[in-house]
Amino acid sequence: EATFGTDPADVLAGIGPAIGPCCYDVGQEVIDAWERTGVDPDGVAVIRGPGALRFDLWEANRRCLIGAGVPPDRVEVAEICTRCHADDYFSHRSRVQPEGRFAAVVSLDGGAIDG
Repeated sequence: EATFGTDPADVLAGIGPAIGPCCYDVGQEVIDAWERTGVDPDGVAVIRGPGALRFDLWEANRRCLIGAGVPPDRVEVAEICTRCHADDYFSHRSRVQPEGRFAAVVSLDGGAIDG
């Protein structure tokens, strides 16, 4: 807010395709780091299964945005797993080649930026 003069309540955020909770196997160190943030006190983004830990990156990012003041109804999640849909999207964890990366697009609307 201080840098760009943006009220988080005015932000519209979209979380695009990314590895989904169905496929994002992680180690305990990832869970420990996430829990230290305090963003998810109920542990919703952590999925514990028999012999496996998975992480819901979509929910983690949604919670971070909400924690920063973005209203929940202004956060859209595509819910497209790039690993499950590796034929359509690059996925670092996919066995489909070629591997690739994504880019983010951010837009500021409503006036010039001073400085």
